[in-house]
Amino acid sequence: SSGINAEYGENYNPDFVINIKVYIVLVLVFIMLTSFIWSMKALSLLSVMGNVFIFVGLALVLVYVLLHTDWKEETSDLLIGRAGNMPIFFGMAIYSYEGIGLVLPIRSEMLEPEKFPYVVSGGVFVVLVGQILFGVLGFLCFKHDIGAIITFTLSKGVVGSLAQIAVSLCVYLTYPLMFYVAVDILIIPAKEKFTNYHSFTIEFWLRVVLVMLTFLFAVLIPHIDLFIALIGALASCSLALIFPPMIYIMVFRPNIGKRSICLLIMLFGFVGAVVGTTYALKDIVCVLSGLPKGGDWPCKPPPGH
Repeated sequence: SSGINAEYGENYNPDFVINIKVYIVLVLVFIMLTSFIWSMKALSLLSVMGNVFIFVGLALVLVYVLLHTDWKEETSDLLIGRAGNMPIFFGMAIYSYEGIGLVLPIRSEMLEPEKFPYVVSGGVFVVLVGQILFGVLGFLCFKHDIGAIITFTLSKGVVGSLAQIAVSLCVYLTYPLMFYVAVDILIIPAKEKFTNYHSFTIEFWLRVVLVMLTFLFAVLIPHIDLFIALIGALASCSLALIFPPMIYIMVFRPNIGKRSICLLIMLFGFVGAVVGTTYALKDIVCVLSGLPKGGDWPCKPPPGH
């Protein structure tokens, strides 16, 4: 409930805490059921349905912000940011773009692998345009009142409710496929450790534990934007900016020019990881201490306190 309170702010009503807990339990039951789908064909079908829902949700969000934006209002004050917020933005941006784990699987499944660089470039361009579009329009519509997730900020009208439902269904339907990857990685060491148990029993309880951990994090983490920034700076930055050029240097031993570029990318990634992780942890400590997040180091109470 603390996480829900932090995200919804003034829209949160403590009288509905019991109902929210019941809702979380119901969602847990349905997520648990889908986590036991082992057929990749069925998982692929659910993923396709989830992609349809996310496109519908994005379209509804776009319609909502276009209809509710005051285009005549002065926006010059919205363009002024704070330097202390840049590390958090860096972590969230890296988290959004990092997809190094999909590079080799996608390339190996392509009929024409030599065209993979064009596929990557096109995909990154589409993601870039989409993020700029929704980021700018969302901020122009909600201004500084925008939430960590834009669907949290939508009003309870028809369009806003339909957008929230579509995005929720997308998360629900795509969770099993993402869950499959985690199980596939952890099942081998789990079977090696618990050799006295049947293979089915090990995988059954592994799936149960992973789903429970997912919901535990969802309930305990009060601000999902800070969690995303922390993961982006700590893990995604290493996977996207540090390890790839390091492996490239070790395997291909390029000339001094390419090696210098790789070293610059690694340096940028290392600095971004250290600064982004530090500021994300600082903001998490601030929130847990009852102080406002964002801004320069260290956390400061609001004026008048």
